[in-house]
Amino acid sequence: MESVTFEGHNGVHLVGDAYGPPDGQPVVLLHGGGQTRHAWHGSAKVLGEAGWRSYTVDLRGHGDSDWAPDGDYTFDAFAADIRTIARSLPRAPALVGASLGGISSLAAIAEDPHPDEVGRALVLVDVAPRIEATGVARIGDFMTQHLDGFASLEEV
Repeated sequence: MESVTFEGHNGVHLVGDAYGPPDGQPVVLLHGGGQTRHAWHGSAKVLGEAGWRSYTVDLRGHGDSDWAPDGDYTFDAFAADIRTIARSLPRAPALVGASLGGISSLAAIAEDPHPDEVGRALVLVDVAPRIEATGVARIGDFMTQHLDGFASLEEV
């Protein structure tokens, strides 16, 4: 594994890890909201060992990546970051996204005039055709109530 930094949309620095041979077909793994690139460590390692060049990336405002100076955390901003990352690679990657990473990847491909430059394939994990506001609110409330984490697994 090696550390990498991508420049996202509007200069936001996005931190990631790379696995596998530099000349392998790229695959970018993107986490869900409130998570980090480390959620994909095991998968990225397996893909790297299988010959893929896999990247795990902290989305803007997550993990070690920059916070957006303009406070833009819309799906459009996340999608723009993904398009920027994809175009910085030697070949269009396969995109694998969970929840926020999946919806943003879908938007990155669907809204681009040249989608084949953004993603060769798209794998969606925990993405539904519509978002229910009550579910989003419940998740947001849970996350903001436990900003410092939990004392034990039992407490979770």
